[in-house]
Amino acid sequence: MNKPDQDPGYATLAELAAYWRMPSKRAARELARALGLRRVRGKFPWFAIWQAEWLAPPPKKRWDELKHPHLTTTDLAELLGESERSARRRDFAKPDAGFPDPVPIRKKPKLWRASQINAWCAGLPVPIYRVKSRSAQVTATETPEVLSQTNFNGFDPYAQKRFAAKPNGKMTASTANGKTDEHP
Repeated sequence: MNKPDQDPGYATLAELAAYWRMPSKRAARELARALGLRRVRGKFPWFAIWQAEWLAPPPKKRWDELKHPHLTTTDLAELLGESERSARRRDFAKPDAGFPDPVPIRKKPKLWRASQINAWCAGLPVPIYRVKSRSAQVTATETPEVLSQTNFNGFDPYAQKRFAAKPNGKMTASTANGKTDEHP
């Protein structure tokens, strides 16, 4: 079991719906499923949530600020004192290069991290969170064929079933680990 200082904890479905500003728990569950998040004992790990938002594992000092609910365009317009339309267009025509980018988990409604917007409004340096490297990211649009071509050195519990369905049905140590003996 992880110690409290090694793990940021878990979010319930209600907390996840509030965090992503979803209209219902069902909508949050569907988005979590689309992003590939899995529940652990009925809750979602914060590290997995942040990974689905394309973030690298953040340091401990950033955990609390990353758990704040995201801001919608309505919230952003209220904070900035402008119309919702202007707030929606903030990421297209940035009058200030320091204005934070929206969270890339969905297109509509756009979401921004509360800590970044609050710092920008206060004139403080905007906190920058490391983004996962593009080579390590796997999107939902990639096909299983593309994923099977990547080098996988871990344990695959479904390897026996997947390779048993092949015509030759041969199983070797390398195919059990996700590597195939076939050469193009």
